[in-house]
Amino acid sequence: MEDNKMKFDSLNKEELSVVEAFENGEFSPVGDIEDRVDYWQSAVKETIKRKSIHLKLQERDVQKIRAIAYEQGIPYQTLIGSIIHQYAKNAESGPVVK
Repeated sequence: MEDNKMKFDSLNKEELSVVEAFENGEFSPVGDIEDRVDYWQSAVKETIKRKSIHLKLQERDVQKIRAIAYEQGIPYQTLIGSIIHQYAKNAESGPVVK
């Protein structure tokens, strides 16, 4: 290796620009890597928490939801969860039901 620079034969433009930036000292340390890993792991755990609920729905609604889920290739519980999530997300911006 000449001048402490590595040889990269098969890198694309973007990869080469990252290597050049690194070699020019344009990157700064992120600090204690253990703290960063712990931070992101706890953030992921918070976003994927689930709560089990029990609902009583009209049979015809469940049949329709099952048919839609089947067409989309997903479990009907996943579809119901997605519908509830979208409703809750839209409710943040104002009243949904008037």
